[in-house]
Amino acid sequence: MPVFALVKKELKLLLRDWHALLLLFVMPAVFILVMSLAMQSGFAAHEGVSVHYYLLDQDRGPESSALIKRIESVPDFKLTESTAPAGELIERVRRGDAQFMVRIPAGFGKAMDSNKPLPVEMLAGPDVEPAVYQLFAAALRGALARIYLQAAIAPLQAQMALSGGGGLNLDAANKLLADRSLYQVDGESQRPSSVQQNVPAWLLFAMFFIAIPLSTTWVQERQQGTYARLRSMGVSPKAMLLGKLLPYLGINLLQVVLMLAVGVFVVPWFGGDSLTLGHAPAALCLMALVVSFASVAYALLVANLVSTSEQATIFTGIANLLMAALGGIMVPSFVMPPVMQAASHYSPMAWGLQGFLDVFLRQGGLKAVLPEAGLLFGFGLSCLVIAGMMLGMRKRK
Repeated sequence: MPVFALVKKELKLLLRDWHALLLLFVMPAVFILVMSLAMQSGFAAHEGVSVHYYLLDQDRGPESSALIKRIESVPDFKLTESTAPAGELIERVRRGDAQFMVRIPAGFGKAMDSNKPLPVEMLAGPDVEPAVYQLFAAALRGALARIYLQAAIAPLQAQMALSGGGGLNLDAANKLLADRSLYQVDGESQRPSSVQQNVPAWLLFAMFFIAIPLSTTWVQERQQGTYARLRSMGVSPKAMLLGKLLPYLGINLLQVVLMLAVGVFVVPWFGGDSLTLGHAPAALCLMALVVSFASVAYALLVANLVSTSEQATIFTGIANLLMAALGGIMVPSFVMPPVMQAASHYSPMAWGLQGFLDVFLRQGGLKAVLPEAGLLFGFGLSCLVIAGMMLGMRKRK
């Protein structure tokens, strides 16, 4: 069959240029290793970060009102209004609609004058960066400490006296806030490490760069008359596209396996945290397959849009950088201004990143990744159909 012959031809070309093939695997592996280690201790505060949170006031007393005013006075914290119950708000935070949920329990104000104050609960989304987590928690602890000081709580005043009156006892201040992340490993709440976010991000970036070797090879073969000879032999545009799609799809899937192995085994060798793959291998396999399909189909579209290898390299490089910047690969989307956040929803890399984060951080399964998988499959199918139409039009000329 012509498709298998074309796949065999493509594999021979790839193996002949083994330097470029090796670069496709080594470059992203090294990049993931370096970025994961470099950002492992990224606890510095982000200037200008817009953090969105839900607030559930179950106390509705003067003390809780004072606390809410102090939280709202922080310019970088944006309250997302909602009247949904606590369970629904938790699910929204898990999905990434906001980064945090703050719950002030009923009886919070009355318990302030007791030896066992009721702590305010802070829940962080599973994909919240450690630096942002600490920034928000520190702001909440500071606001709580001021509320307790203003209320002149007797037990805390006694602690201040015992500590020399130099300020609020740190152990007491830490008890005022019960914070935890919705990211869990083996049923225990943990803060996500940099590797949990860097591996899927830069894996996507590397997979879409498959467009450079594929498109340049396509242009070269077209210039050499290879496709003209194939057309004269009756090979259909669909067979020609499949002959490129299948081998490069296999290469991208091998990239996924290698990058995940780097996160799981190599990064810990250098002192970093190990990548946790979640508990849904079927969802992970689905995301790997649809991202691979979308990136290769996109590469085939680029190959039929450009006329020279130089155009293919420049266009693909710039387009990939733009998709990565908009898709939250280089900068988390919640750090962006509202206009950029809205634009990020149209980046295929954003769909892929959210799908992988659903598996790695949010413990999602097949149902959780279906929306992103559907968008990526639709994007890839559209690219493939347009590439086939352009190839058919060129055939008739």
